[in-house]
Amino acid sequence: MNLNSSYGLSLVIPLIGFTLSTHAVDYKEEIRPILNEKCFKCHSGPRAKGKLRMDSEDNFSDRIGGDDPVIVPGDAAASLLAVKAGLPREDGDAMPPPPARARGAEAMTSVELNLVKQWISLGAKFEAGEMTEAAAPTESSESTMSNEMHNWTNFEGNNVKAAFVRLEGTNVIIRLENGSEIPYALDKLSPESQSLAQKLGAQ
Repeated sequence: MNLNSSYGLSLVIPLIGFTLSTHAVDYKEEIRPILNEKCFKCHSGPRAKGKLRMDSEDNFSDRIGGDDPVIVPGDAAASLLAVKAGLPREDGDAMPPPPARARGAEAMTSVELNLVKQWISLGAKFEAGEMTEAAAPTESSESTMSNEMHNWTNFEGNNVKAAFVRLEGTNVIIRLENGSEIPYALDKLSPESQSLAQKLGAQ
């Protein structure tokens, strides 16, 4: 089942309805507008905060992978951009920070954050349709991964078979049969699947 997102392309797992599509997320059409609205106030121009300049693809690409990454291609859970954008607003490390919020900066919505995580999980590429293999799991993520497949159901009754990987904030990370790891909002799951996620996350 494919559902179009508000950004015009179907996601691997949209917030409403499961799908096994593997279409890449389009950076220019879907990701850059989010960064423009939510990140460029602090991370653009030669005086960008943390020397992270996101308005230039050349500068931004220097921090994707490499020795000092803010994005680890294929691994949203290890990517500072996604981690800090997903922290509770009261956390001092949350992006945007409190001083920027006082000046009108807004945090990503859950829809926007999930889309950014999806882009990262598919390789964080700038070119439409260009994808890379997911990064090898880290030692910490391997410890929580399981090969056991479960049936996950959302509140609309759609379901997909996938393995539990871990809980990550308000999302459960599941691994599809093709090996793709996908974040899915816990509050979009059925009560039974929410209970399953919490039970597996506590093990």
